[in-house]
Amino acid sequence: MSKGAIFLLACAVFFLACSTGARPPFLPPPAPSEPASLSEIAVLNEEEIVPTEEAVIIPVVEERKDEGIAVERESKEPVTRDSPTEVQKSEVTDIPASIPAAAPLTPEKAVPRPDLTVTDLSFDPKKRLTVTLANVGDGPLPLESWILKIFVDGQIKGSYPLSGISDQSLLQPKESIRFVTPLSFRGRHEVEARVVTGEEMKEQNEENNYLRRILEGAPEGPDIVVQDLDLTEDLDLAIILSNVGEIELPSGVTFRVQILVNGIKVSEFEHFTSEVLKAHSGNRYTIDPPYRVRISGIARVRVSVLPKVASSDVRLENNSLQRTFIIFPFQVPPQASEEFSFSVFSPGHKKEEGETERIKAEARWQGTGVSLLISFRGPEDRRAFVALSEESPLKVEVPIHSGEIGKEGLWTVSVVNLIERRIEGHLIVQHP
Repeated sequence: MSKGAIFLLACAVFFLACSTGARPPFLPPPAPSEPASLSEIAVLNEEEIVPTEEAVIIPVVEERKDEGIAVERESKEPVTRDSPTEVQKSEVTDIPASIPAAAPLTPEKAVPRPDLTVTDLSFDPKKRLTVTLANVGDGPLPLESWILKIFVDGQIKGSYPLSGISDQSLLQPKESIRFVTPLSFRGRHEVEARVVTGEEMKEQNEENNYLRRILEGAPEGPDIVVQDLDLTEDLDLAIILSNVGEIELPSGVTFRVQILVNGIKVSEFEHFTSEVLKAHSGNRYTIDPPYRVRISGIARVRVSVLPKVASSDVRLENNSLQRTFIIFPFQVPPQASEEFSFSVFSPGHKKEEGETERIKAEARWQGTGVSLLISFRGPEDRRAFVALSEESPLKVEVPIHSGEIGKEGLWTVSVVNLIERRIEGHLIVQHP
């Protein structure tokens, strides 16, 4: 066949193929296989490598008949390749059909802890500082090891064990206690209450153990108190005043004075001060009633002193005083003694800080060259001895301890004559 005939035959075959519109065959993507279950996994030999299938994207050119445009689309076909990292060497020969689930871990329960805090600082109606403490934690707090400290303008003014301000030994969660301190002050001051412990104590919050506030105390000015009651040589009542305020009280101030004996008003009058009452208890000022009030036997005496002008006294809570007087006449033979007994019921409260209730005994007699001895014996058998030679009166003061406050106790006073002649006089006992 000539070259020209071969060329014509090739062209005819080419045009015939183009007219039929032949396309490459289309292969649909394989359907996704279901994952093998645990029981279908074969135990592999140590040296086997398992081939895996991975879908590979193959571009396919498709020509649309209506537009004569070739469009490329993606087709996924499985491709087998070696993946030595997918199956690890296993030493297990048998796999159970089912594996029980592990029990869930239980979280460790938190230990309840207390949390002591100071929640309030204020004054009571008598202008005494009051502190409120609370346990805001979720565990009980032992009070025995805790101490409450009070600071005023950065200076410590009081320290109080919590075991002494409450009858309970534990402060339960969400429970609080209120403590009225004996502290009072005048003017504006920075007050801080802080609770501390000498033992290692874990709290929920160790940063809230104090409270600091600016508080306005009693106004500054004179503060007149009935400091004491006394008897003259004729056993007439005398009233002792003092100014514990910040400012002195000038002379010429009018006070209304009322005296009750065994619940009966025996005297009421106005008194004009004849001298200055100095600040900070700088002096004692004595008022003698214009009509004598004589004391004898057992007498419960109450005295109230109130200013006619309110500005003359900034605090009226301490303007009255109540005392019981017992007058014992005595005649003691030479080198002998005489004993006197009485009961004391002390009210269940304490005086201001630094002070305590006291029993006073005073022996008075006539003559010189006399030596007497007074012996005190109280409910707890305590004794105090005082000797005085050739002078009258002989005075003794015995404190009433906190354990005796609020209950009645029997006291005994003995007057002992140390000389060789008879002594006559009066024993004057004064108690709250």
